[in-house]
Amino acid sequence: MVELNPKVLGLLKYYKTHPYEYVIDILKANPSNQQEEILKAIPKAIEDRKGIAVKSGHGVGKTCIAAWIIHWFMSTRYHPKVPCTAPTQHQLYDVLWSELKKWMYKSMFKDMFEWTATKFYNKKHPNTWFAVARTTNKPEGLQGFHAENLLFIADEASGVPVEIHEVIEGSQTQKGSIYIMLGNPTQLSGGFYDAFHSKRAFYKCFTLSTLETAAERPDIADVSYGSKIAAKYGEDSDIYRVRVLGEFPRAESGTLISLDMVEKAAMRSDEFVGPYEVIEIGVDVARFGDDETTIWKRIGNTITKENILRKRDTMYVSGQVALIVKKYHQLKTVYVNVDDSGVGGGVTDRLTELCETGELNATINGVNNGSRAFSPSIYINKGTEMWFFMKQWLKTGSIENDEDLIAQLSTRRYRLNSAGKNQMERKEEMKNRGLTSPDRADGAILTLLSLIHAPKNDSNRSYVC
Repeated sequence: MVELNPKVLGLLKYYKTHPYEYVIDILKANPSNQQEEILKAIPKAIEDRKGIAVKSGHGVGKTCIAAWIIHWFMSTRYHPKVPCTAPTQHQLYDVLWSELKKWMYKSMFKDMFEWTATKFYNKKHPNTWFAVARTTNKPEGLQGFHAENLLFIADEASGVPVEIHEVIEGSQTQKGSIYIMLGNPTQLSGGFYDAFHSKRAFYKCFTLSTLETAAERPDIADVSYGSKIAAKYGEDSDIYRVRVLGEFPRAESGTLISLDMVEKAAMRSDEFVGPYEVIEIGVDVARFGDDETTIWKRIGNTITKENILRKRDTMYVSGQVALIVKKYHQLKTVYVNVDDSGVGGGVTDRLTELCETGELNATINGVNNGSRAFSPSIYINKGTEMWFFMKQWLKTGSIENDEDLIAQLSTRRYRLNSAGKNQMERKEEMKNRGLTSPDRADGAILTLLSLIHAPKNDSNRSYVC
């Protein structure tokens, strides 16, 4: 174990106000220029009793910075406490906490500390010198921390509830304390947004652009990522602003579902509360060309991806759906909702045939998005109605954190037609704006059909087998 002899004490005294040098010398890391700027700002922020807020694009190493800061704080102060939080267990434990472990093994001071699944602590003082992982489920879990040296870390801070931010800010009374939040700027409200706006005087604010990081450090950020997102969604889209530039969304004019709403749904826990007896499968069918055939499932309040297919015929697609149905044979009720317009009709027919011969046990619904809405005075067709229902469902629902799904849900526009009915933007209009067909969004939305309308024989083709 490393002893705190005079030489080590001298080093720690120096590194206490030099986190950038600590990261290079002790952790043997190589920060980018953007990471260097943040590290060098921390001592002055502590002196001025300000927090640090970092909004970033995709793949710039923000969680890596958080892990470095935790190591630096833990190694250069006596009996510090470092509560860490994130909006999901995945982000907290699988991402941030595992990153902390990785850098512990690279540290020159690694023998001083112990890492567990929820705690990182000094071996000699485990009860007073530690960092801990705390979820945002209960604000009281982040209360009651008192120490001369107190560091709070919030990763993916845009998804951290307002009350959590308030608890943390309320604890910043000690001279040596600091609150550091990092995340993609997905939401136009909340504690993270306020740090860059109404509370900016209390934070040193930074923006990490994927383009800037990739230009300097292609070993950290993917140099092609920005051009890929621009080609798919346009440089004026909110997806590009958030994921590439590290800027807050503008809430695009005429868009039905905001990026903020979709990102919140993607941040929610996808753990099933179950057990459930019903599964609903949505199938949006493409044949050949650039479009995708997408297959999604909903169990309870969570939508996740089953398969994405390209350039496959209807028989192959039918076979893949049948395999998925059989995988969930233990559930009492299986709904399969297929986009029945165009080539999708062939999938509906084949799945129905499999049911009739006893090879499948499911309710097969052929859904024509252009058919009459369940509320025809409000919506021009069923497809529009289902998109509006998805908007409401997302307020409490959970979706897979799939970048294309998130983008497609948050970029489609709507308008009122001459009869005063809501009408979604046509796919041809989306393609004219340089966007891809919303195949993933359409497939995910189909998993909600039974929540809107109990399956029966009406304008849908419905087969109960």
